[in-house]
Amino acid sequence: MIEDELIKIWQSSSKQERVKFEKSKLIIELQSSLRRLNKWWNYIELSETVLAVFGVLMALILLFKIPFVLTKVAIGLIMISAIYLIIKYLSIKKFKPSDLEENYLNYLKKTKGYLQAQKKFLKTYFYWGILPVYPILLLFNISIWEKIPENFITLLILINIATIGIGVYGALLNKKRIKKEIMPRINSVSQLIKKLEQ
Repeated sequence: MIEDELIKIWQSSSKQERVKFEKSKLIIELQSSLRRLNKWWNYIELSETVLAVFGVLMALILLFKIPFVLTKVAIGLIMISAIYLIIKYLSIKKFKPSDLEENYLNYLKKTKGYLQAQKKFLKTYFYWGILPVYPILLLFNISIWEKIPENFITLLILINIATIGIGVYGALLNKKRIKKEIMPRINSVSQLIKKLEQ
């Protein structure tokens, strides 16, 4: 009964009112989608930052405990890499739009820029977040190779393989996140911007 009445109201409404309704529906769906994405992004940002801070603290302790110069250099480079990772994550925040934008269209345009910054960040992660770690890992291995007991060499090789595997998995996961999470939202925002500009 209520559905029939709603259908009649819909059919009797003007085209302009229908367009307003469609815009409102798109806005509500987009806001819900963006809230989920922001929660996910905040979680990723927080966990990566905590891991990087933990890595810096562990590296700082090891820096004073390990007596080998080349190993100290490798640990110092790991610390620099972790700090750079934190700065890189925090640099994305400058693109995040405020909820208090002067108008909704401006908010959407800034949201699109924020999503594109996230996309670029995830897309290039392999080059600035993982690739620099491998030479440091190699330097670390060279610096301790002859100084560790023979029964630890297998463990060291397994740690290296795991590090490389985690890096490749992370890069592939970021590609998937771009395709499934970021791109659909960029397309939705673009579509809504187009509708609002008409």
